Amino acid sequence: MSEPFSPGSVTKQLDNCTYCPKMCRHACPVSTASGRETHIPQAKMDRLNQIRLGRSPWTQETTDPLWACTGCRHCTSYCDHDNEPGMVLFAGRAAAVAKGITHPALTNYSERFRAREERLSAQLKAAFPERLATTGEIGLWPGCDAIDKGTADIAAAFSVFERVGLDDVKLVDAPQACAGYPLLAAGHRDLFRWHAGRVAASLRGFRKVAINCSACLYALRAQYAAEGVNVRPEIVAVADLLGPAANNLACPVGSPEAGARRSVYYHDPCYHARYNGVMDAPRRALGQLVEVRELAWNRGDTECCGGGGLLPKTMPMVADQMAKRRLAEVHATGGGLVVTSCATCAFMLKRNAPASVEVADLATAMAQLSGTVFSAPTVAATDDD
Repeated sequence: MSEPFSPGSVTKQLDNCTYCPKMCRHACPVSTASGRETHIPQAKMDRLNQIRLGRSPWTQETTDPLWACTGCRHCTSYCDHDNEPGMVLFAGRAAAVAKGITHPALTNYSERFRAREERLSAQLKAAFPERLATTGEIGLWPGCDAIDKGTADIAAAFSVFERVGLDDVKLVDAPQACAGYPLLAAGHRDLFRWHAGRVAASLRGFRKVAINCSACLYALRAQYAAEGVNVRPEIVAVADLLGPAANNLACPVGSPEAGARRSVYYHDPCYHARYNGVMDAPRRALGQLVEVRELAWNRGDTECCGGGGLLPKTMPMVADQMAKRRLAEVHATGGGLVVTSCATCAFMLKRNAPASVEVADLATAMAQLSGTVFSAPTVAATDDD
């Protein structure tokens, strides 16, 4: 039997879910968006359990439901047994990959990931050569999507840092651009362990590192340790830096923001809300500038934007539908600005926003709302691997 299934706790979770009366089915954004019964958490866990028990073979067809998960952990929120279908299904992906079975959209993914790392690292160095450093008090790790989809959010973050007195923040100069969460989601555990070691070495010259990707923040804080990789600096979210410092971000006198305060919605990235505990800091940062409005599903009950678990690769239409569903509430009330604190969430929501809804990364929103000037090199956004 494959190693990911050897712990008794995982076996118990599979059995519990197999015989569960589907109490968490309403909490799965993938099954809600796809409309398929085979995508509800109970059905996916039952499928994996039947494969584990030898009642179904390991094939591309039988393992297909394992990829219908973002790991958002919403189902766990409604589980009386605290089962973790997301983590178990990711382990199932690793077992499938070990047997040579992967999703068709992820063929040769390890090579594609490596090529993307090289491209994005070079892209970051070309865009911000004067901000790069290998040592320092605070390092900024923007996240691969922040680099890939345009550098304006990175430039905005530095403008805000400087305005609130965080002058010692430097871009981490590294040959890597991603902390490696996509490798875990793709089922490449061995490659993730190797990559984690290289990233940890690149970060060791800093006392603290802030990252703008909720999934990779979780990977750095928890998954690296699980793989025996020690991370020397303190790892925080960008929102953790901006929250305490935001009271220094005064609105310009005479600006519209200095008068009536605008209302802005905040979207909780699911990995921040249910893995990292990053919920108050972004609201505290925004609250210095605007009235923060809550979506119906918020904080620990937030809905996934569709960006996790490599779903934009394996089920792109469903991923986009999840983002559209997330913004439908704002559109129905007349539209407005939605702010989030994860580069991947920002990208998914932006590309699926109706005309009535504007989406912004936290740092960019804070810069715009406070009149902080920023500019960035023009970099063509891509949607490749």
